[in-house]
Amino acid sequence: MMRSLYSGVSGLRTHQTRMDVIGNNIANVNTTAFKAKQMNFSDMLYQTTQAATGANAANGTGGTNPRQIGLGVKAAAINTTITQEGANQSTGNPFDLKISGEAFFVVSDGTSTYYTRDGSFDVDDAGNLCMASTGYIVQGWGVDAEGNIVKGGTIGPINTKASNEFNADATKNAQIAGIIDRDDSDLQTKDGKIVNFDVYDSAGYPYNLKFGILPATSISNSTREVTNTESIYHMPPNIYKVDTSKMSFSYPVNGETKDLATIDSPEATEKLIKDIWAEINNTKSTAAGYQDIITGTHTFGKDDEITVDLSKFFANNPDLNIDPASDLLNIKTLTVKFSGETGYVPNNTVPYPISDATKVDDEVAALLYNDTNSTTQNNGFVSCGLAGAVTVAATSQTYVDDNGDTVTKWKFETVDGTTRNTLQLTEAQSDAMRRLLQLKASDGKTQQYTTTETMQDKTAIPGQYTIKLLGMTDSNKVAVDVSSILDDSVFTVQYDTGNGEFQYVDSMGNSSFTINLSTINDRGNFENLTVDMSGTKNVSNDHKSTVEGKRLDGSKVGKLLGVSVGTDGIVTASYSNGHITRLGQICVAKFANAMGLENSGDNLYQTTASSGDASLVDIKAEGIGSITSGILEMSNVDLSQQFTDMITTQRGFQANSRTITVSDTLLEELINLKR
Repeated sequence: MMRSLYSGVSGLRTHQTRMDVIGNNIANVNTTAFKAKQMNFSDMLYQTTQAATGANAANGTGGTNPRQIGLGVKAAAINTTITQEGANQSTGNPFDLKISGEAFFVVSDGTSTYYTRDGSFDVDDAGNLCMASTGYIVQGWGVDAEGNIVKGGTIGPINTKASNEFNADATKNAQIAGIIDRDDSDLQTKDGKIVNFDVYDSAGYPYNLKFGILPATSISNSTREVTNTESIYHMPPNIYKVDTSKMSFSYPVNGETKDLATIDSPEATEKLIKDIWAEINNTKSTAAGYQDIITGTHTFGKDDEITVDLSKFFANNPDLNIDPASDLLNIKTLTVKFSGETGYVPNNTVPYPISDATKVDDEVAALLYNDTNSTTQNNGFVSCGLAGAVTVAATSQTYVDDNGDTVTKWKFETVDGTTRNTLQLTEAQSDAMRRLLQLKASDGKTQQYTTTETMQDKTAIPGQYTIKLLGMTDSNKVAVDVSSILDDSVFTVQYDTGNGEFQYVDSMGNSSFTINLSTINDRGNFENLTVDMSGTKNVSNDHKSTVEGKRLDGSKVGKLLGVSVGTDGIVTASYSNGHITRLGQICVAKFANAMGLENSGDNLYQTTASSGDASLVDIKAEGIGSITSGILEMSNVDLSQQFTDMITTQRGFQANSRTITVSDTLLEELINLKR
């Protein structure tokens, strides 16, 4: 038989095999993460009819080449294009994952371990991440009690179950960052530059901490000349708190409210005001035929309303001279609104309305008087008796300050014989006290004298500031008592006087300070708060400081928002309070020879002697790729290449079939020789 006949047969068989490979590739053109196969040919054994010979110098002949006849073709290898990635297909499903690089997901059916590039995963009823097609469970590393990934240990199922709530956590760390500009006017105020930030207690309730930043100063003593002008006041034994409310009048017109213009009939409105006060204070006329004119009740010192019957008012006052154009003649009732003001007078004989009462806060009046046994008299006056000493010394102290400006301050003392007690007043209270003294003229005992007083000069220390806790409020703006820690909550911050860079807090090497919030647990369960200030600078910023506070941890109770997979394969649960909990990490497998893996169907691979054993690694830590969520890897089959290979395969098959046909013709001629 002719050798060419069998060579043609081997060619047909080999090209048929290649067509099978091409057909499988085309069939899987849309298979997730499918890797196309490539088939290589090699020639078969050769029949040597004459061996090669070398040159013969003795007889002068040269060498000859071997004479060999090939016996056909065979499939040399069918390789998987494992390293060639397919295109990306976006799905939006957070559990659809794509691996870049040459790594593989690791899955298990509970008995055997498989490897796949197909990242189309679902979550089963137990919360396990598994293949959508087979249900095989994705493998990886779990977490310890602190939520740290336990790498290097035995791999196991990746479970996505997470708690529906994340417990609240008290704030332990915060920071203040930004620029402190020494020319910022806010630094010269009483509390300095204000910095606020929120903290949480262990139950998740929010609180606001208020800090003030001030330039640190050094103090030196000096003296100044003070001119004292002292006046002595013998206060009346009683003063009277009176209602000094102003009245406003209105009336309805066509469904709207109009204010009464009192200037139209000043005589009438003046009399109206007197009659209203008389009726309120029960000092009204007792003449026959006199009628009550008001309806409703006015409470002492309150901003309330009454109504007035004008027909009764005019009946009580028939001789009033009223402007014919006045609105008073065209309406029946007036609404009277009181402003609700009070003041003090030195006696109870002043008739209403009272316009010259001294406006003094009750808090200031109580420094000298009390109303413990006060009585409301028939005319509405409230009597307040002296609380103690009957004499007050008011001293104006005038001096020239460091800026060359003349400054006047007031000092008030109660005098009891030879004993004097200074009243500690704010600036506003000092102004009110001077008004209170207007109720009693000076006794004429005024003296002026000069004293030399020691004063403390404060000089700013370059590059040094103090930060102190000013207060704390809850979410309802109610103050929390932090008085027990205020003295321990003042800290010195030092900056480089050359470049303004942060140096330390309180002592070299410290970049933060600690507020002992845990000691005020009568209001909430707090943790001590450490505040880092290394992010601040003392440099120019157009006269404006930009320092801001920010908490770094702590939270309220959080609700589960969802579970996601990161590029490093770490599975995390996210909560509404910003917390993220690690649930595990998907590990990946890499091989010495990934092309040596054996296909097991269902987009799965198994190890072989050629591939070597799997090495389980962290994909990002090893630098071999990454995992992308919401995307699947498509098949890497290139149809243009497959159709080209199909054409060449078809032509190769045809050519081999012609070899058989021609060989058959030759055999036929040979057989015909015996005829």
